[in-house]
Amino acid sequence: MAASAQAGTIGFGAQTAKESAPSTWYRHRATMVDLAVNDPTAEGPPEVGGRPLPTFPYKTGPIVAGGLTIQPRFEDTLGWLLYGLIGDLSSAESPGASGLYNHTFTLLSGDETFVPWMGFRKHIPRVDGGAATDLGEQYTDCKILGGALALPNDSPLSMRLDVLGRTFELNHDPTAWTWAADFEDWQSIPVACAVGGYLKFDAVEMPVIAASVGFQNVPLDLRQEKVYGDPFLDGITVVGRRLAFDFTVKWENPDLYASILTGSTIGTEWTSAPTTGSFEVKAVSSVNMPSETEPYSLIISGTEVMLSQVGGIQLAGNQAVLLRYSGVALDNASYISFVLRNKVASYTWPSGS
Repeated sequence: MAASAQAGTIGFGAQTAKESAPSTWYRHRATMVDLAVNDPTAEGPPEVGGRPLPTFPYKTGPIVAGGLTIQPRFEDTLGWLLYGLIGDLSSAESPGASGLYNHTFTLLSGDETFVPWMGFRKHIPRVDGGAATDLGEQYTDCKILGGALALPNDSPLSMRLDVLGRTFELNHDPTAWTWAADFEDWQSIPVACAVGGYLKFDAVEMPVIAASVGFQNVPLDLRQEKVYGDPFLDGITVVGRRLAFDFTVKWENPDLYASILTGSTIGTEWTSAPTTGSFEVKAVSSVNMPSETEPYSLIISGTEVMLSQVGGIQLAGNQAVLLRYSGVALDNASYISFVLRNKVASYTWPSGS
């Protein structure tokens, strides 16, 4: 008899410090969860003195790795995941709009590699209808290494979050776990066709048919994180951070194409100067916030980004003329921001982290 994954749960919480499990746990619906314990077992090298067969096994030490794919809800708990991904937050009530708050996630000034510790836990549902066969896994000392938002043109947006963690423990009674709140409903899920969403380069809205935008926290090589006599990672050190995007547009005019190649919308010769400008993408829910006249929203922006074309212009029978671009945010004073707009007053990370 197969166990249905539908009854499973993925949860997360903020840690005050390394090796200190969260005291408050949140949960979010997911379309796929592959965050799990990785426990490699290897074969020792061939030895002289016997038959030409493997002689001994050994373990290299466990790590927690993988992630989750969600249809993000802008109502509340996504804020904790964005906080864990980016590292710092300022919240403010919107002027002239009582009860509406803008939560601006940015890099921590003065410590731009800072990524807070988080805990995750996964409830693996029963096999035979009896709770005695449920299994829980709790992962401690995790960091979110990536958050990628996929923007189609005719369906809900999805978000992939990648996680790396140090330690875990099994729980044979996860039905006793408590959560800070119920699952959020569908009303705050961003939808591609909802009026108000856009992607702009240098303040010009692009006729996008598909796009993706992602933020990466690049970790130190794991072989440099391990120390002799300890099976677990000593830490998770972020050594690089990057906001990148990719989008495909319908051909409307040659202005952007010509600017990238020649430096001018009317240029004729190649330029060695890369094209840079501001980048902003906005996603909105299809339903307004309760008692409000506007939807939930998320705006991701980069102050200065490098833009480049991917491939050239293709002409094919019975097909539209399309062009694909990619880009990456460049270092500057303000760099990037994620602004989540909802009715939550604040997200306060527990002290000590």
